[in-house]
Amino acid sequence: MSPVERVIELAKAANAKIEATFNAPDVLPFTSDALEVIQDNPDLQADFEEVFLHMGGYAPTEFVEVCMHALRWPNVKQGFERSYRQAVDSNDWRAEPVYRHYLEAFEDDWESEEFYGDYFSRPQAGDA
Repeated sequence: MSPVERVIELAKAANAKIEATFNAPDVLPFTSDALEVIQDNPDLQADFEEVFLHMGGYAPTEFVEVCMHALRWPNVKQGFERSYRQAVDSNDWRAEPVYRHYLEAFEDDWESEEFYGDYFSRPQAGDA
């Protein structure tokens, strides 16, 4: 399985877990593993970015948010901004909050960061 396929599988597994438990922090083991795969394969960043831009159909929003809060990739943020504007322009009020929450995850003062406890205050894979 390629690293990109592994991240997709982790997103799907996170979705299955959260559908069973309804507990958002249950995505954290999956995001940790995904972030480790991503950090181990920096040459695949463009491929990972493309995956995150189209992950909404099979990944829980929490998975995308946590990963984007950790990664803060500008290309993904720009893609989410385009999708957000498109949702607003077309009055797609189901998509609007999804993209708004994705975008909020890029902020230093992301409100949901506190919800995940000390996850972002612990050293992550690859940190010195």
